[in-house]
Amino acid sequence: MRERYKAFEIRDDEVSQRIVEGNLSSIAGFIRSCSKGSIITIHTLDGESFLLGLSKMFLYCEDRAFLDRQLIPYLRGMDGESA
Repeated sequence: MRERYKAFEIRDDEVSQRIVEGNLSSIAGFIRSCSKGSIITIHTLDGESFLLGLSKMFLYCEDRAFLDRQLIPYLRGMDGESA
């Protein structure tokens, strides 16, 4: 994983951007802060796609093992669900 990413939330005609650290808690925190129904994109600082999602359903992740083994179980745990 990279050190930092550009994270975007696209909701209706609004686009918000923030820089997130390349770690589990920062990426999960960004995703948790996004509104349901928004488009989520996370890119390297060079503009390469790392993660794309819609309504918090992930459509693409460059690091599939990170998504399946770490991020999704972590997000479920934040909601109080079993992983």
